[in-house]
Amino acid sequence: MGGVLVDVHREEAVRQFKAIGVKDADRLIDSCHHSGIFLDIESGAIDAETFCRRLSEQVGKDLPREAIERAWKSIISRPEACKLDCLCELRRRYRLFLLSNNNPILMDWARTPDFSPDGHPITFYFDRLYISYEMKCVKPGRAIFEAMIRDSGILPAESLYVDDSLHNLQTAQTFGFRTCLVRNGEDWRNRINTLLQSG
Repeated sequence: MGGVLVDVHREEAVRQFKAIGVKDADRLIDSCHHSGIFLDIESGAIDAETFCRRLSEQVGKDLPREAIERAWKSIISRPEACKLDCLCELRRRYRLFLLSNNNPILMDWARTPDFSPDGHPITFYFDRLYISYEMKCVKPGRAIFEAMIRDSGILPAESLYVDDSLHNLQTAQTFGFRTCLVRNGEDWRNRINTLLQSG
């Protein structure tokens, strides 16, 4: 999701978390692979309530849930309509799956009509979502790919995997996926369509 479908604004998230007292936000927050309790919530080791409580404990004051949610949401922007339209076109010919390292705070928002300019939740654009905290494992580990392949029934050799992390792509390649590395903010539509038509 982040870095492909929605742009990632790591520096803004770091700024906002620091503003509410998370002094080591720059160390904990990464564009692709978080650490500390930020990784714990994405891996499903802790839930949103525990994350908020532990973050408050680390900061030394009671942080309002709204402030934490606002800081989390600042890490991404709403997806561009043109990318969502492209997904709708692709779904006419292919099955589409989302495999994302993510957390319940962001996904609670993404599963609402506020996600897209057209008022559709993220579930409107994919056949199935595979989200790290729900699967209790994260990319680039093999377990999350194995679970997604098993559940979806896809054939990696006949599938294109798109990601903004080279580490995630390297794991995908070990399963036989064709892969495409995209840059955060890139308009990847023509490149993806060319790769699909060529293969």
